[in-house]
Amino acid sequence: MRSLRVEPVVTESFGIEPALRDDSLGVKLTGTGDMTAVAPLGLFLKDLQAEAARLRVSAVEFDVRALYFLNSSCLKAFISFICGLPGLGLRCKVEFVTDARLGWQRRSLAALERMSPELVSITDT
Repeated sequence: MRSLRVEPVVTESFGIEPALRDDSLGVKLTGTGDMTAVAPLGLFLKDLQAEAARLRVSAVEFDVRALYFLNSSCLKAFISFICGLPGLGLRCKVEFVTDARLGWQRRSLAALERMSPELVSITDT
């Protein structure tokens, strides 16, 4: 039986909830991705990279529908995560699930999709 070795992150204004689903990882982000979220997000994504490699997952899904802000430093943490996957020998897909009513989510994450269209996709719900 495979188990997930990354812990949830809970701060006063930001949260990350990871889950293992068959051969993929699901990550739900909530709250505000401001400067106080940069360090916990960066550490979490570094650990998640290692976990994705250990488990040899085929996909990582980030559910950002309950995220109400994401600054450029948090966005950079996602860039580091995505760019680091091939170096670990992973070709897993990275999907961001957004709330279509929050147009900023797609606009902000579109840069990641353009940067790596073979790996990154965005789904509006």
